[in-house]
Amino acid sequence: MQRYNYTARDQTGKIIRGKIMAEDDVDLAHKISSLGYFLTNFKIVSEDRNATQGKIKTKGLKMKPRELLQFTYQISTLIDAGLPLLNGLNELVNQSSNETVRGILSDVRYRIESGGSLKNALAAYPKTFTPIYQAVIGAGEAAGKLPQALTDLAYLLEWQQDLKAKIKEAAMYPIILFVVLTFVVAILVVKVIPIFEPMFEAQGQDLPLPTQIVLNVSSFVRSFWYLMIGSGGLLFGVYKAYYSTENGRYIIDSIKLKMPIVGDLIRKTVLSRFSHIFALSFKSGINLLTCLDTAKDACANERIERAIEKVRNSVNVGERLADSLKASNEFPNMVVSIISAGEQSGALAETLNKVASFYDKEVEVTTKRIFVLMEPIMIVIMGIVVGGIAVAIFLPMFQMGDMIGG
Repeated sequence: MQRYNYTARDQTGKIIRGKIMAEDDVDLAHKISSLGYFLTNFKIVSEDRNATQGKIKTKGLKMKPRELLQFTYQISTLIDAGLPLLNGLNELVNQSSNETVRGILSDVRYRIESGGSLKNALAAYPKTFTPIYQAVIGAGEAAGKLPQALTDLAYLLEWQQDLKAKIKEAAMYPIILFVVLTFVVAILVVKVIPIFEPMFEAQGQDLPLPTQIVLNVSSFVRSFWYLMIGSGGLLFGVYKAYYSTENGRYIIDSIKLKMPIVGDLIRKTVLSRFSHIFALSFKSGINLLTCLDTAKDACANERIERAIEKVRNSVNVGERLADSLKASNEFPNMVVSIISAGEQSGALAETLNKVASFYDKEVEVTTKRIFVLMEPIMIVIMGIVVGGIAVAIFLPMFQMGDMIGG
């Protein structure tokens, strides 16, 4: 096999330049012709040297989520408009001003020109193109529905980014309140309370219990702040180490689902993600077992993933999907009923989309409800903590005033 740099023209006369692997000049001409181009010039390039250069340029590259969404929308639009895949990639490479994106797309284009499929070309960048992305692309190529597969992927990526944006937006105000509370308490404990401590000691009398507690806490924080930070880091490390184990992840993820208020949001988010991925995979023509595998990997919750694995095993031995989901005890009856109706009517993809749409709305409403509820709670907590510290500081002063007045 030789590697060629070639120049060709498409049906409109536009000049196309690229690289391709071929056995010889005749094989090169056949490959260029099969791409819909007319070969005008070519040159054999040293395969090892250029392959090494290409590896250096593209190793470790990763698109940002917004860049991946933009690429998916653009290539979908170009192919749907009738432009061949390689021509579309050429257009995007030439238009891109981002070196990372241009490097990835150039390498993907080269791999396709060398005879590979789009799925295999994208598989070289697993950090950018997830297994879900690759599976849908592969199914779209096999069925001759690549534009539709790319469009569906673009909608999925947009949904994922919108969901993250909504959660961040809803969480912003409570997070700001928590940061302000932490900062205010830290200032009071480290800077303000020590100013009053000599005055209290000079009284020579027993201090009220709240005042003594606040003084002890202030003294401990100032004396052992490094131990507190170290303990926090140690606990976080233990948590991460335990969560990295299979059993630890299962236990922690189970606890998350059972947490008051937040657990409901986590479950709805997981079910929404499962429904979206399952619907997209099934619609793309992927077989049911692979759809379950793909959707399972997207759940990001070990408890739900294990439940889906049991569902997959049941379906593999001939059980109906709806019956298997019901037996898992992790899916609401409404979801099971809708999927059962979809199985019976032969419209499973459509019913899964309805489930996904339902949970999209539920996640948005639940997210707003939780964080709207958290705002007054955080304000009340801030008032109690700051007010409690203030009362503890002024209690001895009130006592001193009573003594003077008496």
